[in-house]
Parts: sequence; structure tokens; C-alpha cells
Amino acid sequence: MEGIAWRGIMGKFATGVTVITTLDEAGRPIGMTANAFTSLSLEPPLLLICLDKGSSTLVSLLAARKFAVNFLADTQEEVSRRFARKSETDKFDEVDYREGELGLPVLGSCLASVECSLADTLDGGDHLILVGQGEFLYEPETQSSPLLFYQGKYRALQALEI
Repeated sequence: MEGIAWRGIMGKFATGVTVITTLDEAGRPIGMTANAFTSLSLEPPLLLICLDKGSSTLVSLLAARKFAVNFLADTQEEVSRRFARKSETDKFDEVDYREGELGLPVLGSCLASVECSLADTLDGGDHLILVGQGEFLYEPETQSSPLLFYQGKYRALQALEI
């Protein structure tokens, strides 16, 4: 099966958009956009993310053994595009973030964020599956709608009239 065909079919499944953040070996914030994310377990609180094995963020995340998942709001398309760049240079410039309880960069204006400790890893072809144990939750007082990704484009959630 060709990768292009696989990607096209997988693109028919709408996903939310996250930015995964951690610290590099020098303690600098780094991050990347990811939509391969899901909740895994309530007890204990586990989630999973899947990152390309060639990702520089992955290398740092494995060394740090902790990461944050930031759920992007529909007003944060530019943040998603910024963190989707391959280069780590200047990703955090002009981006609202603060230090979380685990010392990780937690982005502002998100729907929610979760700081995790790395609980396990599994091989997933050209990706590594990372299981995170939720340690700290962040949710703003004001709610907005999620940023979505569908068929290679950003989308916004729209309620159906029933």
C-alpha cells in the first residue's frame, strides 16, 4: 500500500490539534504540532501521543521524560503552523506560555493543557507511541471551540441544527 493513499484515507478522520511541549537538554522550551493524540485510561489517567522517530522534539522528550499536551482553540491556527515547522528556532517567540508545575512550557489561550510524566513507549512503525501519565491539568475560565484538522486543512467546529 502506498503512503500517499494511506495518508489520504487517514485524512478523512477529523482530529483536534495539539502542541506537544517539553524542554531540551539545555532546559530551553521546544515543541511541535501533533494530531496523533488520544485519551487512554481514566485510572490511572493516561494519554498517548505518536511522534515521528526523526523528530528533534522526540529526542528531547525522551531525555526529559516529561511533556505537556496543549489542546489548541480555533483561534490558534497560527500557533499550530508555527510549531509545525521543522526548525526549533523562534517557535516560542511571541507565543503566550508559562511554566507549569513540572517546569514545562504550558501554552496560553488553549482549550486545556495536561502536563505528563512519560510512563511508557512502544514502537509504531516510523513513529514512537508515547504513553503519558497525567500529572497536572490546566483549563482556562473562558471556553472556546477546538481547532480541527480534516483532509489537510484547518477547520472549526460547527453545531448541527437538529
